[in-house]
Amino acid sequence: MLTGQYQRSLDSKSRVTLPAILRKQFDEMVQFVPRKDALYGYAPEAFEAWVSSLNLNPRSRDDAETLLRLNSMAATVEIDSAGRVALGKIDETARGQRARLGLDGDLMIVGAGDHFEIWNAEKWNEKFNADDAVDRLESLLFVE
Repeated sequence: MLTGQYQRSLDSKSRVTLPAILRKQFDEMVQFVPRKDALYGYAPEAFEAWVSSLNLNPRSRDDAETLLRLNSMAATVEIDSAGRVALGKIDETARGQRARLGLDGDLMIVGAGDHFEIWNAEKWNEKFNADDAVDRLESLLFVE
């Protein structure tokens, strides 16, 4: 299970070093999928399980189109020997995604169970520290 939040910065080649504790749960590859606010990173097996869990029927024209779009957005990126991933690779499959997500400078890598998410640090801090999010979590954890 991938948990925690870790602040990182991009290097001059648009690479980010994954936290060692998360990196240990991956082999040599990460499947990246750009989402609305963040870049989601899956181990290849977890990505396959996630896609399967969507219960899309490849014989349905609409589902086949959705599968095609999803798989075409995904980028397979190697984890180098220093534990870095090159975020510039996501622009090869979905031009402009890194800029759209604000993935430059300071980043937050957040464990999210079966995957991790890479956020612009400022956007993450706004989301994580929002009063309604804090209140919602408190109401789930403690009965008043």
